[in-house]
Amino acid sequence: MDRIVDAGDEESGTAASVAVVVGPGGVGKTALAITWSVRNARRFPDGQLYADMRGFSPESAAAPQEVLAAFLRALGVAPERVPVELAEQVTLFRTATAGRRLLVVVDNAVSAAQVRPLVPASSGCTVVVTSRLRLDGLFSEGARFVELAPLPHAHAVELLMRAVGQPRVADQRQDVVELARLCGRLPIALRVAGARLASRPRWSVARVVAELSDERSRLKRLSADGDTLVASTFDWSYQALPEHVARLYRLMSTYTGPDFGAGVVAAVGQLTLDQAVEVLQVLVDASLLEELDLDRYRFHDLVRLHGRAQPDQERYEVLPRVGQWYLQEMTRANMVVIPLRWRVSPVAEHLQGEPTRFASGAAALEWLAAELPNVLVVLEDAVAHRHDELAWQLCEALWELMLYRKLYPEWLRSHELGIVAAQRCGNRVAESRLRHQLGRAHLDLGRLEPAQEQTRQAVELARDAGDLRNESAALQQLGMVTQACGEIDMAVTLFAASLRLEEELGIDRGVALRHRRIGLALLQAGRDVQAARHLEAAAQLFTDIGDDKSEAQVALGLARIDARSGRPEVALRRLNLARRVLGASGSAAYEADVLMALAEVAEGDGQRRTARGYVAEAVELLREAGGAAFERARAALGALDAADRGKGPQGPPGDQPQVCADRDQLDVTAGDHGEVAGVIAEQQLRGDGRSDDGQAG
Repeated sequence: MDRIVDAGDEESGTAASVAVVVGPGGVGKTALAITWSVRNARRFPDGQLYADMRGFSPESAAAPQEVLAAFLRALGVAPERVPVELAEQVTLFRTATAGRRLLVVVDNAVSAAQVRPLVPASSGCTVVVTSRLRLDGLFSEGARFVELAPLPHAHAVELLMRAVGQPRVADQRQDVVELARLCGRLPIALRVAGARLASRPRWSVARVVAELSDERSRLKRLSADGDTLVASTFDWSYQALPEHVARLYRLMSTYTGPDFGAGVVAAVGQLTLDQAVEVLQVLVDASLLEELDLDRYRFHDLVRLHGRAQPDQERYEVLPRVGQWYLQEMTRANMVVIPLRWRVSPVAEHLQGEPTRFASGAAALEWLAAELPNVLVVLEDAVAHRHDELAWQLCEALWELMLYRKLYPEWLRSHELGIVAAQRCGNRVAESRLRHQLGRAHLDLGRLEPAQEQTRQAVELARDAGDLRNESAALQQLGMVTQACGEIDMAVTLFAASLRLEEELGIDRGVALRHRRIGLALLQAGRDVQAARHLEAAAQLFTDIGDDKSEAQVALGLARIDARSGRPEVALRRLNLARRVLGASGSAAYEADVLMALAEVAEGDGQRRTARGYVAEAVELLREAGGAAFERARAALGALDAADRGKGPQGPPGDQPQVCADRDQLDVTAGDHGEVAGVIAEQQLRGDGRSDDGQAG
């Protein structure tokens, strides 16, 4: 392996070197790639990227777009800056990896087309690919091939003797040799056989050889498949499992997600959590299941295929059981992230009053993000197998994660599927909600035409269904699209229409949120007196319902009006109170909003050094999360520093984050009120996907 990679480095020129490890299933390709990457970590100071391409089945193989999106986020690209189209992702990936020394491990690839977009352009990078297929198409990338054969005879025997214990089998060497042969000298089969022997200390190796030989003979009569040696080993271990464990082995092999935990197993087997943990441990001890991390497991692809080959009518219940489990757990997490959001799915109503298992919204979001790859697979399978009622609810439940993390490729793909499912159900209310959610993705991407089209359809569907809540939420979002195009009066009209519906529905929080939207739009237009009336109405309503966080967010707009009106001391009092509330929320982004508002007031009062301190603090708070808010804060800091040097703002306009191509129509400029003011205006306009955008309707 070292020689292949070194030779590739010497000949790769300006491109990354590519090594392809080829061999049959179970021969140890992944183990070789991972072991080599760990041993050579120092050669790649800029890090390592790993992707399981799920190539054991072309139907479930990972798409390059899905993998590249994850790679780009891992490389520090803000989620909202990750392109949706593959060509744009490839360009950005090559730019992001230029000049770096990175290792990219592409495991279980099924085609050259899957791998080619994942090859960096930098000669300092190395790509290690594993596949059962030769992938000759990678010759054009300068790939070199490592043919991995079964273990040499002596090494296979040694692996078995280590697994069982040298003293125990010292006088049974000939039987060990025969057992290694029966296992085809394949590491996965050797591990299974060794685990079986190790768990039965009274058994002789000869007994295992006899049992395995009989099983192999039976399989030979039934199959001409080249995997007979491995299958016989799996059959032999499977038949020794207690029936309740064998049942879960059969059922879980049907699950197609990349990994799973005890909660999923409990749902599939209709067990308690403790019972599920016990079953998992038995399968791990039998080497039929890999334990990846705390409560994370997966099957080797050959083991998964073996499990699926075992007859069990109950396997048709696996997908709906897994889907229902994810729907409930996602809803539990979402109710912590945005507690007051109205949901079309009835699951949240059924969970009301339950104690939460998430300590904070941040912890809930982390869980949602970690489980996203599994949820997307379940959603795809649910649509493919026409579990449509489940599918659209899973899609709706992705809203909180997508809104906060801006995972646009996954957002767009999942909602296209969810809309199909809702349409097949004939559920106009669900389709309206999902089109509303999809429209928001397009809005945040600056794609105003599809944003407007999806949101208009959401309004029409809601009206046809007589659903005032969905209609109100969609009207508000249509106002946001219109506002992003600079049509402030039309935006205010749409917000007002949504406000009337919220009043008709008697939802005080919805009324308050619409007042806030109208106030911020009027504030953007410079109509401060009218803006103040709506913002003060919103603040009073939030006070009445006890929503301190939203009241504090309204204070930012009111403080801006105070500062413009020559009342900086009043503005500072408001903002300091807001900072205490939002600083305790655990959200760096909320606190950063206040800091940027404080900076605007300080700058307007002639305290540029104080303003710079606030902005610098906001930059540090936002640095880890990154994203558009971080870029705007950093731009404001640069503008202040440039102004102090007498040079004016630096950098081309294209360096600044924009909502849409027509952003110049919005009249949000730094020159009107100071270097920081334009940044604050944009933050209040967009809300960065927080506050009422997450809880409207």
